[in-house]
Amino acid sequence: MSAIQEITNLFASLALNLNASNQVSESVDNSIDLSITKFNQSLNFNQHSRVRVLDTALSLMCFTSPQVFDSVIEYSVKTIVAVLGSSINCKVIQCDDEAVLSIGGLISSRDVVELVETCGDILGKLKARGVSNELPGNLGESLLRAVLRVVVSASSFRHVRELGPVLDARPGDGRTLALSELLQYVPKEMSVKKGEIPLRSMIWYLDPLILKNDVSQILQESINRPFLCLDTEFFERIEWRSTILSLAFSPCMFIETRSLLHNWFLLTGLASLLEFQIKLVSLVLDIISRPMRWGILADVILTLPSSHAYFPYNHQFVRILAGPLTCGGLLQLVHNLSKSHFRSERCSTNQAATKSSLVDHKSLWAMAMNFPDWFYFSCVLLFLYKSSGDNFPSTSIFGAALTQHTEEAETLCSAAARYIAWILNPIGKSHQDVVAQNLRKMAGNFTSKQYGLAKHTNPKKLKRQKLHNDVHGKEYDCQIIRLWIQDFQDMYSKHIPTTVNSSVEGKTAPNAKLGQAMLFRRISLGILIGCSDNIKEDGWELLLHYSATGMILQSTNTNDTGLQHKNRKSMDGSIAWTEKSDKKEVEKGACLVFYLTDVVENMSITLIDSEENGSDLICQVKSKASKYLLKCVHKLLNSNVREDYALMLLDLRNRLIRWSHQGKAVFQGSKDVGDTIETISKILSSL
Repeated sequence: MSAIQEITNLFASLALNLNASNQVSESVDNSIDLSITKFNQSLNFNQHSRVRVLDTALSLMCFTSPQVFDSVIEYSVKTIVAVLGSSINCKVIQCDDEAVLSIGGLISSRDVVELVETCGDILGKLKARGVSNELPGNLGESLLRAVLRVVVSASSFRHVRELGPVLDARPGDGRTLALSELLQYVPKEMSVKKGEIPLRSMIWYLDPLILKNDVSQILQESINRPFLCLDTEFFERIEWRSTILSLAFSPCMFIETRSLLHNWFLLTGLASLLEFQIKLVSLVLDIISRPMRWGILADVILTLPSSHAYFPYNHQFVRILAGPLTCGGLLQLVHNLSKSHFRSERCSTNQAATKSSLVDHKSLWAMAMNFPDWFYFSCVLLFLYKSSGDNFPSTSIFGAALTQHTEEAETLCSAAARYIAWILNPIGKSHQDVVAQNLRKMAGNFTSKQYGLAKHTNPKKLKRQKLHNDVHGKEYDCQIIRLWIQDFQDMYSKHIPTTVNSSVEGKTAPNAKLGQAMLFRRISLGILIGCSDNIKEDGWELLLHYSATGMILQSTNTNDTGLQHKNRKSMDGSIAWTEKSDKKEVEKGACLVFYLTDVVENMSITLIDSEENGSDLICQVKSKASKYLLKCVHKLLNSNVREDYALMLLDLRNRLIRWSHQGKAVFQGSKDVGDTIETISKILSSL
């Protein structure tokens, strides 16, 4: 008898016992009557007297029939688990004068479909009867784990004595369908013991489409709910927590997920997709570095793989990216990029393949995209540096933190510009040189106090207005920023789109420009982080709105400081954005403020010398950005009530509460934020 037949017989016996136990447990009275009947019958000896004596002994010991049946089921399941475990081995098979090393299970891949289907049937019966929950050891989970281990170990080769190993090329559709049926029996809450592989990871390994579906569902919800805090959801929601923990315990599945999300980003250019991938990577790294925070037991912690297993390509580069933000680290990154580009040019034989390798999931660029703090750090350095002869300004918190690097300010600025240019366009060093040069020029123009006056306006007139009227002074500040944004966007039109040539699997990525445009706009966040002291609230609104949407806010007239929305392509007939801008636009604006605060919080941990100064920097950002944030929030509150309105308000309120407590809870504008949170709570209670 073959191994699969023996195991099938055991499953059949277990199924009979389950059916019998269901009949017996219909009522307590029937169980008692049956026990008494068996006791009376046992007094008459026959060919089955041994069994009857056992039944009698159990009855005298006050065991009820359901308890006996439960015990039978429990040990039947344990027997099957033991048999399945023993079917996986490693041995040498002699074949004439040759020896074949057989590693894996005795059950071939041809038979695993039957095994999986039978297991699904038994698990359904166990779940219906509640056995897996009532009996110790979680029988259903142990049985499922044993079956999955056998399926994973099943070989695609049949060993035929005359012919040697033969590949079994039968289609795997049946196995895929059967595995999908087992998903409902995987516990939502994951518990990992020493030496065990998570159940979800084994199912992903057997059918990667299930991994794709699991990731897609979480991604879709995160896109549909833009104010959802992924950190909180992954930590508190049971299914999401199980998913991220399974990825942390399965480096190969983590690599597959990174590749999947990276390719999707190249194809769509969606900022939300990139941010989801970044969050997934950061959470897995957090699990590795702080496993006890995630409830992983001490004996299991030792089994966690090293970081090298998650990033097997360019690991030295990843070590710098995952480390603290430092000026020396940035210089080292740029140095490594130069060496890598030089090697790729020397070894290049296929230009198309080389371009593809520069942007695929194994590339340095893909790695760097998962660690965006270096991009924003470079943006800060770019704007902190004013001109070729100036040092970093010590008036800002970041400037004070970088005063020790004043001697290498120009080198750092050059490295920052080159790193940003490489992120924008990883293909083509000549284009990177042009972009880096223009970035330095635009950064120098912005920090120049006289920028744009001679070119666009009458500087004497503006200076006279500034001296006589504080309102005009504020408008003067906004006008300079507005002119700079226009020139900055013109630079993008001239030098950036022509260099986009990303490809995935040899096909041009049609929406790669969307992601590139988003990254380009966010360069201006470096101004808000590093030079926030010199920018007033209206200037913050201009830069935040441009960075979030690509649109430029325009004043209604020279006597009004109120801002209104204007498209870059049409500078006439502008409309007030607070009245007619669409929901997506204000959503992007609010989300950017939350994102910017998170970036500043992350950067302050390694760059700021004290926790107090770090909190001050976060509060400074919150104070300047709160006006724009509340404009976006009030616009959302006044939007038409939709099906997902209550859910959106709930997420928005939770995000505002979290945002208000980042850094310090009291800051300029904190009262207005608190009033807005209270307003949202009242709306929610009335729905």
